[in-house]
Amino acid sequence: MHAQLIEGATTAPDPRPTTYAQKESNMASVTTNLFAAIDRMDARAFASYLSEDCRLRFGNADAVAGRSAIEAAITGFFATIKGLSHDIVHQWDVGDTTIIELEVTYTRLDERQVTVPVVTIYRRGDELVDDYRIFIDLAPVHA
Repeated sequence: MHAQLIEGATTAPDPRPTTYAQKESNMASVTTNLFAAIDRMDARAFASYLSEDCRLRFGNADAVAGRSAIEAAITGFFATIKGLSHDIVHQWDVGDTTIIELEVTYTRLDERQVTVPVVTIYRRGDELVDDYRIFIDLAPVHA
Protein backbone atom coordinates (compact mmCIF):
# COMPACT_ATOMS: atom_id res chain seq x y z
CA MET A 1 0.00 0.00 0.00
CA HIS A 2 1.37 3.43 -0.93
CA ALA A 3 1.13 6.31 1.50
CA GLN A 4 -0.54 9.38 0.14
CA LEU A 5 1.36 12.64 0.68
CA ILE A 6 -0.55 15.58 2.00
CA GLU A 7 0.56 18.90 0.58
CA GLY A 8 2.63 20.84 3.09
CA ALA A 9 2.87 17.94 5.56
CA THR A 10 6.28 17.01 6.92
CA THR A 11 7.41 13.93 8.75
CA ALA A 12 10.34 13.91 11.15
CA PRO A 13 12.91 11.28 10.21
CA ASP A 14 13.19 8.28 12.52
CA PRO A 15 16.45 8.79 14.50
CA ARG A 16 17.02 5.04 14.92
CA PRO A 17 19.31 3.33 12.43
CA THR A 18 17.18 1.42 9.96
CA THR A 19 19.78 0.31 7.46
CA TYR A 20 23.12 -1.43 7.81
CA ALA A 21 24.85 1.72 6.54
CA GLN A 22 23.19 3.84 9.24
CA LYS A 23 24.06 1.34 11.97
CA GLU A 24 27.65 1.15 10.69
CA SER A 25 27.84 4.96 10.69
CA ASN A 26 26.66 5.10 14.33
CA MET A 27 29.27 2.53 15.40
CA ALA A 28 31.98 4.44 13.53
CA SER A 29 30.89 7.59 15.37
CA VAL A 30 31.22 5.85 18.76
CA THR A 31 34.69 4.65 17.78
CA THR A 32 35.71 8.14 16.64
CA ASN A 33 34.48 9.75 19.87
CA LEU A 34 36.05 7.05 22.05
CA PHE A 35 39.47 7.50 20.42
CA ALA A 36 39.14 11.29 20.59
CA ALA A 37 38.78 10.96 24.38
CA ILE A 38 41.90 8.80 24.49
CA ASP A 39 43.83 11.23 22.26
CA ARG A 40 42.92 14.03 24.72
CA MET A 41 44.32 11.75 27.43
CA ASP A 42 40.98 12.03 29.23
CA ALA A 43 40.70 8.75 31.12
CA ARG A 44 37.36 9.73 32.67
CA ALA A 45 35.79 10.40 29.26
CA PHE A 46 37.18 7.11 27.95
CA ALA A 47 35.78 5.26 30.97
CA SER A 48 32.34 6.78 30.33
CA TYR A 49 32.06 4.43 27.31
CA LEU A 50 32.60 1.37 29.54
CA SER A 51 30.10 -0.64 31.54
CA GLU A 52 30.59 -0.89 35.32
CA ASP A 53 31.90 -4.45 34.96
CA CYS A 54 33.94 -3.97 31.78
CA ARG A 55 37.15 -5.94 31.37
CA LEU A 56 40.23 -4.36 29.73
CA ARG A 57 43.30 -6.19 28.44
CA PHE A 58 46.06 -3.79 27.30
CA GLY A 59 48.96 -5.50 25.52
CA ASN A 60 50.62 -8.08 27.71
CA ALA A 61 49.52 -6.45 30.97
CA ASP A 62 47.17 -8.26 33.32
CA ALA A 63 43.48 -7.74 32.65
CA VAL A 64 41.75 -5.00 34.62
CA ALA A 65 38.10 -5.34 35.64
CA GLY A 66 35.65 -2.57 36.48
CA ARG A 67 35.17 0.94 35.10
CA SER A 68 36.91 2.75 37.98
CA ALA A 69 39.88 0.34 37.99
CA ILE A 70 40.23 0.76 34.22
CA GLU A 71 40.09 4.55 34.54
CA ALA A 72 42.86 4.40 37.18
CA ALA A 73 44.99 2.07 35.03
CA ILE A 74 44.61 4.29 31.95
CA THR A 75 45.41 7.39 34.03
CA GLY A 76 48.58 5.62 35.19
CA PHE A 77 49.52 4.77 31.61
CA PHE A 78 48.95 8.36 30.49
CA ALA A 79 51.51 9.47 33.11
CA THR A 80 54.19 7.49 31.20
CA ILE A 81 53.73 9.40 27.92
CA LYS A 82 53.35 13.00 26.82
CA GLY A 83 50.67 12.37 24.19
CA LEU A 84 49.18 10.02 21.62
CA SER A 85 47.20 10.10 18.42
CA HIS A 86 45.15 7.32 16.79
CA ASP A 87 44.80 6.92 13.03
CA ILE A 88 42.07 4.43 12.16
CA VAL A 89 43.16 2.30 9.20
CA HIS A 90 40.18 -0.10 9.03
CA GLN A 91 37.11 -0.83 11.13
CA TRP A 92 34.90 -3.91 11.02
CA ASP A 93 31.64 -4.18 12.93
CA VAL A 94 30.31 -7.70 13.40
CA GLY A 95 27.23 -7.98 15.58
CA ASP A 96 28.10 -6.44 18.95
CA THR A 97 31.85 -6.52 18.25
CA THR A 98 34.01 -3.81 16.70
CA ILE A 99 37.50 -4.59 15.40
CA ILE A 100 39.77 -1.64 14.60
CA GLU A 101 43.18 -1.63 12.92
CA LEU A 102 45.11 1.50 13.85
CA GLU A 103 48.43 3.28 13.66
CA VAL A 104 49.07 4.97 17.00
CA THR A 105 51.67 7.69 17.36
CA TYR A 106 52.95 8.12 20.90
CA THR A 107 54.85 11.18 22.05
CA ARG A 108 57.27 10.00 24.68
CA LEU A 109 58.27 12.03 27.72
CA ASP A 110 61.58 12.80 25.94
CA GLU A 111 59.53 14.35 23.05
CA ARG A 112 60.45 11.57 20.57
CA GLN A 113 57.55 10.14 18.60
CA VAL A 114 57.01 6.45 17.92
CA THR A 115 54.28 5.01 15.69
CA VAL A 116 53.16 1.42 16.25
CA PRO A 117 50.48 -0.80 14.68
CA VAL A 118 47.58 -1.73 16.96
CA VAL A 119 44.43 -3.79 16.80
CA THR A 120 41.65 -2.99 19.25
CA ILE A 121 38.60 -5.17 19.71
CA TYR A 122 35.67 -4.12 21.81
CA ARG A 123 32.35 -5.77 22.52
CA ARG A 124 29.26 -3.82 23.45
CA GLY A 125 26.66 -4.94 25.94
CA ASP A 126 23.32 -3.14 26.09
CA GLU A 127 24.69 0.35 25.51
CA LEU A 128 28.27 0.39 26.81
CA VAL A 129 31.48 -1.53 26.15
CA ASP A 130 31.74 -4.75 28.21
CA ASP A 131 35.08 -6.05 26.91
CA TYR A 132 37.99 -4.01 25.52
CA ARG A 133 41.18 -5.58 24.18
CA ILE A 134 44.23 -3.75 22.86
CA PHE A 135 46.77 -5.81 20.92
CA ILE A 136 50.00 -3.81 20.88
CA ASP A 137 53.74 -4.07 21.42
CA LEU A 138 54.59 -1.16 23.70
CA ALA A 139 58.35 -1.93 23.76
CA PRO A 140 59.20 0.77 21.15
CA VAL A 141 57.29 3.36 23.20
CA HIS A 142 59.35 2.68 26.33
CA ALA A 143 62.70 1.86 24.68
